[in-house]
Amino acid sequence: MASVSAPASEAWSDTAAWQGLVERHGRLFEPWIDGAAVGLVPRAAADAGAGRMLAWVRRGGMMHVETRPFGGFGDCGVAVLFVAEPGALEGIHERLDDNALGAMKLMLRQGGMLLYVLAPKSQLLDDGYEDFLETLGLAFMGACR
Repeated sequence: MASVSAPASEAWSDTAAWQGLVERHGRLFEPWIDGAAVGLVPRAAADAGAGRMLAWVRRGGMMHVETRPFGGFGDCGVAVLFVAEPGALEGIHERLDDNALGAMKLMLRQGGMLLYVLAPKSQLLDDGYEDFLETLGLAFMGACR
């Protein structure tokens, strides 16, 4: 398996700015259980099954943004994985102080970012992901509950 280095742009390494984003939107993450996590990887890393991943993780009742090794979909330790086409995360990063989650939602709709749900729906509900996913326009529960 070939290793893919981290993308050169600041968007992939600026954990402090991403930390500010998750703190500003803390209400979306309050329902998450400890250990709940989503990851973001560049398309090249997803294709190669190796590289670096930006992870948003709930630990100790707080959200943490960190970088982690990405070794493929099967063992990445997140329930939801966003795979970013070249330039997509940079576009969201530019909006960190101005509706970044809206930019992320737009990237998902336009195909600049792909979504892989790696956990069953029941686990997503039990672990508290519903509000976060609905904010991104991913209303996986539908109208009937």
